[in-house]
Amino acid sequence: MKFELKSHISKAVALALCSAFVTAAQAAPTTITSGLTSATIDDAGYFYSGGPVGLSFAGREFVNLGTFASNWSLNANGGSVAVADEVLGNNPLATVAFGPIAGSISVVTNLGGGGSGWSLTETISIPSSGATSGHVAVTINLTNNTGSDATGVQWGVGLDPDQGVPAGLGFGTTNDILGLAGSAAVRATSLDGWSLTLANTTSASAFSIAGYVDPFSCCSPVDPAVILSAGQGIGSYGFADSSINLAYDLGAIANGQSVSFGYEYILAVPEPETYAMLLAGLGLIGFSARRRIGA
Repeated sequence: MKFELKSHISKAVALALCSAFVTAAQAAPTTITSGLTSATIDDAGYFYSGGPVGLSFAGREFVNLGTFASNWSLNANGGSVAVADEVLGNNPLATVAFGPIAGSISVVTNLGGGGSGWSLTETISIPSSGATSGHVAVTINLTNNTGSDATGVQWGVGLDPDQGVPAGLGFGTTNDILGLAGSAAVRATSLDGWSLTLANTTSASAFSIAGYVDPFSCCSPVDPAVILSAGQGIGSYGFADSSINLAYDLGAIANGQSVSFGYEYILAVPEPETYAMLLAGLGLIGFSARRRIGA
């Protein structure tokens, strides 16, 4: 299995430099905005729930509504290492967010990794090509500083899209698995056609990657081991208030080595003709309901 590896020494130097810079940089919550797209990131590396913007596009907020859910999880050696959950407001790897610098936010672990021995560098950016088309890109660099080799390393990320709420259409979305493996992607679409897709951008074929629609909960972190073993295939998983998730099987990471991977959030508005059809459909539903009431 081939991963992008970096030496422990170079990684430690990079983290030390970043940690030194954090003292002079703006701490989270930190917001980046480009064109029609905005994202606010907390120190732990999830979307921030305490302000008007968590993840926003073209004036529509996607995640900072209702019971907020944005989280990531790390497993190794057959067990959980860390679960970062905005609902709990925790920060298990003792990370600090700083920026924006050159249009991006960096979330960096203080040396020591919250006592876990794992170090995290997460970079969140809005690509220039995505400023007006709703792309927020995330790159993860994960380093094993535990003192021993790790096996069964897994990463999971998830959130609960609620973009129908501002339009008065509730918390439910139509949830679809769009692709598998390297093309893994999972999408949630509100009744008025606004969609949020969580998609892999990792090109390394060594990773096992899976998308997942949680059939049980909108708002709780999902163990990446559960996602990877579920084997959800391409198709629709119905209309519900569900979280959407991605999981990565990263395999073995030797002590002092790193692995890098990435994913993106794609926010989209409905095409004008689709939007018109949706509005017409909703109007017909309302007309039918009134006819039944008046009958």
